[in-house]
Amino acid sequence: MIEVIGEPGSSEYQAALMVRDALAKAWRGIDTSPPEQEHVKIASSVKLSGQRISDVDVVVAGLFHTRRYVIPRSNAKDMEGNSIVGTKVRVRSFIIAVEVKDHSSAAMRIEAGGVKVKYADGWKSATDQNDAQGHALKEHFRDTTGSSPWVYRCVALLGIPELPRVRGIPQPPAGAVASSFDALQFLMAAASVLGIRKTNGEHAINSGSDDVMEKVLADGLFQELRPSSLDRRRMDRIASRPQVARELASLLGSQRVHLRGHGGTGKTILLLQAAYEAFVERGTRSLVLTYNTALAADIQRTIALMGIPADGDAGGITVRTVMSFMYSWLRHLGLGKDGEIDIGNYEGDCREANDYFASGAVGKEEVDAIKKAHRSEFGFDAILVDEAQDWPQPEADLLARLYGGNAIALADGFSQLVRGKATDWRSSVIGEAKDGERNLKDGLRMKANLAKFANALADEVGLQWKVVPGVEAPGGRIVVRIGRYSEMEALQREVLASAIMAGNMPVDLLHCVPPSEVRANVEQRRSALAEAFGRNGWTAWDAVDEATRRTFPRSSDALRIVQYESCRGLEGWITVLDGLDESWELARKGMAGGRLSGQLPVEAEEAAAWLWIMIPLTRSIDTLVITLRDRHGRMAQVIERLARRLPDVVDLAY
Repeated sequence: MIEVIGEPGSSEYQAALMVRDALAKAWRGIDTSPPEQEHVKIASSVKLSGQRISDVDVVVAGLFHTRRYVIPRSNAKDMEGNSIVGTKVRVRSFIIAVEVKDHSSAAMRIEAGGVKVKYADGWKSATDQNDAQGHALKEHFRDTTGSSPWVYRCVALLGIPELPRVRGIPQPPAGAVASSFDALQFLMAAASVLGIRKTNGEHAINSGSDDVMEKVLADGLFQELRPSSLDRRRMDRIASRPQVARELASLLGSQRVHLRGHGGTGKTILLLQAAYEAFVERGTRSLVLTYNTALAADIQRTIALMGIPADGDAGGITVRTVMSFMYSWLRHLGLGKDGEIDIGNYEGDCREANDYFASGAVGKEEVDAIKKAHRSEFGFDAILVDEAQDWPQPEADLLARLYGGNAIALADGFSQLVRGKATDWRSSVIGEAKDGERNLKDGLRMKANLAKFANALADEVGLQWKVVPGVEAPGGRIVVRIGRYSEMEALQREVLASAIMAGNMPVDLLHCVPPSEVRANVEQRRSALAEAFGRNGWTAWDAVDEATRRTFPRSSDALRIVQYESCRGLEGWITVLDGLDESWELARKGMAGGRLSGQLPVEAEEAAAWLWIMIPLTRSIDTLVITLRDRHGRMAQVIERLARRLPDVVDLAY
């Protein structure tokens, strides 16, 4: 069986069809045979999450239980450099990352065994780009399958009918095919980059064991991405091109943009709106940086659904976690010891890098050279910083030195400090214009009743916290129960049914769980809630596990689960806050307060915990479900008083 996944109409999808046709022509019946015998999946325009490279034009994966062979015709060698022309090569399995180029021969150079193509700003290596894609794909499968399969690579040059030849040998000798390729040429071009391996006495193309390849073929990467109702609303908001987004887009990359507001006021969406507008109008390439791995995956899902490129030469939007991105820079600046970064001394390494700049050991010339040599990874016009108030100062200073203060756009959450003292970003734009500053006050995510509840809770505990309830989104309700949500099957079914009846999908729900609900073993972490969902026959994107958190949910049937510390920036049509009082107590004790721990008196520590709780309280759009562990605890008492103040809003059953 051969399956092709993707959106018709693009060069990438056309290349996927060409691979399908080549394989079907080589082995009669392979396209209709049972998947238990032979199974090939071909996905076009693939988006990866949590990797240094986000876009792969085509991914081809296959597993053959029947005996399939190719016989190389020319220039084929094994890993020892011996010619295997005319030797039968067994095709057991393969994973191939394909980079698609439409350039004509006049806009192409083949040199040093690689392919370069011409763009408006110069020549770029398609081979290096393809190599980076292969490494990213391998890392992706390591996260999702727990193993490291062998990933081959190939550049498909659709703008030329044949590869040029030198003394009868196609150029490049490996790693590329022209538009007229057949299955033999495609598989040998990919497999010959590092030479054909010998397995069990025969030369073979083989990416991994049968068990590993079954996991690869079942990977979400090969699922059709289908937007839910909430996805569509988010996509429409990003593409709506409001006037304020147009104003900010004109400043991105050249003047500081700074958005400030409480949770739920739309800071992240407005930044994405501006980035999308800048991409459409000017081909701006923006990088979104966040500490929240789950949020990075969430944004990546939206970008994938919208078809916005990440690594394209015509601009786009890339999403990275902060430390992953800064680690990459530190390595290129020479801070890594034997290629490794000391996580425990991360801030110290950032300080040392800043000292390099201050002393003149590193300057603009060196930084520009790194950006040019590694454009996909570092070549950005604008940097969008999420939760900017919470960065370590040395890290923020280093980012400003690398890209300049004016290229950095900030989303700054009022009263959302987790790590301690607010970050100083102003020093990098002293004396510069402030046209890009905006203070956001309207509660754009939450329906009016949810905003009223959040305001009432803040008032009840003495916080200086308020959002303006949206008049265009009336309604909303709060449900409060005592116990563990994982044990409330009837409520789970009621909540899911309510969301579906409103036109939403399971992925539109968000569930936050405290540490007591997480089970850990050597291989992975799993939540009790995901196990409960599994007993009901429901699937879950259980992001309490780090590897899961780095990928985005590809199925709209997956219920999203995160721990509280991963909820910033996320939203759900219905949001379930399981054990909210447990999370508050942890924050009060300083376990979720980072650098604030032990530095505050009891009253201030409690106030800091309430401020932190306002983050999960503002994640919902329509319905907020809260479960509490202690019927007589501080939070239960506060919510009971709120229920008396807002009886039409709060459904309380203690």
